[in-house]
Amino acid sequence: MNHIWLFVVAGGAALLGFALAFGMMKEDPRRNAFALLGAAFFAVVAVGVSSYVSSLATAPIQAADRERSEEKLPAGPAHNEELPGK
Repeated sequence: MNHIWLFVVAGGAALLGFALAFGMMKEDPRRNAFALLGAAFFAVVAVGVSSYVSSLATAPIQAADRERSEEKLPAGPAHNEELPGK
């Protein structure tokens, strides 16, 4: 399901980029060719960096404290039944 959202979001951004590039090229092709080449270069660099970062090891998914010992400590959360005056 995550890949579907990736393609939806990235596809929408790509369609918008193609529409803007088409409009720019129709107006003045010589002036905008350098800008479009620069944008394409940065897009390729961004894809490369994102694929590198996604391949790195990340933090563990499991919590470090699986026994929930924070609730067993002396200063644990107070329950309404244990409050003074109840």
